[in-house]
Amino acid sequence: MLDTNAVDRVYRKVWRTPVPKLTSISITGLFGYADHKIAVRPNSPTIITAPNGAGKTHVLSITKHALALDIDGLSSLPFEKAVFDFNEGQSMIVERGPSLDEKPTATYSLVQGGKTLEGPAVLSGTRTEDGLPLPTHLEERPDGNWFDTRSARVVSRALIENAYRVTLPESRAKRFDKIPQILQISTAVAPILIDTKRLDAPAAHEVRGRRERDPNFVVADRIHRYVQQIRVEVVQARRASIRATQESDISFAMRALAVAKKTINERKLHARYDRIVASYERLSRNGLAVGEELPPFPESTTPTVRRILSPFLDDWEARLQPLLPLNEKLETLRDILDTKLRESGKRTTIDSDGRLGFESFSGRRIRVSSLSSGEQHLVALFTALLFTASEDSIVLIDEPEISMHIAWQHAFLEDISRVASVRNHQVILATHSTAIVNGRWDIEEALELRLPPDLEASQSDDFDFDIDDLLGGME
Repeated sequence: MLDTNAVDRVYRKVWRTPVPKLTSISITGLFGYADHKIAVRPNSPTIITAPNGAGKTHVLSITKHALALDIDGLSSLPFEKAVFDFNEGQSMIVERGPSLDEKPTATYSLVQGGKTLEGPAVLSGTRTEDGLPLPTHLEERPDGNWFDTRSARVVSRALIENAYRVTLPESRAKRFDKIPQILQISTAVAPILIDTKRLDAPAAHEVRGRRERDPNFVVADRIHRYVQQIRVEVVQARRASIRATQESDISFAMRALAVAKKTINERKLHARYDRIVASYERLSRNGLAVGEELPPFPESTTPTVRRILSPFLDDWEARLQPLLPLNEKLETLRDILDTKLRESGKRTTIDSDGRLGFESFSGRRIRVSSLSSGEQHLVALFTALLFTASEDSIVLIDEPEISMHIAWQHAFLEDISRVASVRNHQVILATHSTAIVNGRWDIEEALELRLPPDLEASQSDDFDFDIDDLLGGME
């Protein structure tokens, strides 16, 4: 089961400076003939629009695999060179290389102000003993383990080596020891590509197997995995809160003695109490409250009472602190979902074990599999972004409008911006929908449709073809 908190801790350990932000993406030789340059907004979503065949999906895929140092993923993409500019003036240059010893290669460089800081370094992909690449649903994580995107689970190196007859390096640090600065950037931005066409569906063989055993099987397994991650984080946050409570209990007497001669302002003390009560009430709505409620604030206090209350409130603040970041994510998720579910008489719930659920306004429980396809899509998308994607990630979303009716599309930019703010994501999305853009043409980047040289040369007044039909399959 994925422990995103543990992964986030690895990111913060590796990258102690502010996380870099993309400012532009340049792709050269896409399909062998097209060049694109895209300005990327650091603090608001960037929207890529283009006709079918222009390559917007490929731009997202190249960005994801290049920044993730995924040489195997890059090997299947039709491009020559990609340049990623960051806000600190650094540029990561990635050039697709030939196969060496039957392994795909790519060359990485890091430059700043015309000076090469790192590289060029030729990196090789991974091949099994049969000369085949690892399955695309397996992604290497910064801690040396691997993440199976198909099952949303972390798997060990040993399992991968045994299952696919491949020898893996000890860790990313060892595999990419030639490019430590580039590795730091890759680890910090932790790119994630969300293909909404496959967001809430398991692999085809999983569907066939389940349907053979159960004709009534509904494709919602992956959503259950996303939702389960919420419960994992609830359990972890509660444990951290209990530890903080225990540590406070042990040191209470000493801290009380330390303030025995201090003057405590009653007005400020009461304001602290009110803030804690408000936080506790917010936590209670999401099933995160730990322990009994605070006793009422005394109608009148003495200096001695105030000196006792001060460390007592310190303890409460320490108890609630581990729960507040998680509660912010839960509030964001539930508010976004409840706004959409309200139209069909549904709402979200959180039980005492941290399980996200759904019910009708009359209180009747509703299974995830009973939600509409559009509702399942929303649950999967926003739960994945808030609870599976790492903090500070570059999030790439392909065609978010799929399964959304028009009103949800109009609200999408506001929703995704709110999520990005909570998790500090940098969001780039590709869309055909003007409803998704919703008038925000100031953040749109339009790709031109460039034709292959032989088609450009053969165009004439009587040369009639539908370019969307001709190139639509190239996405």
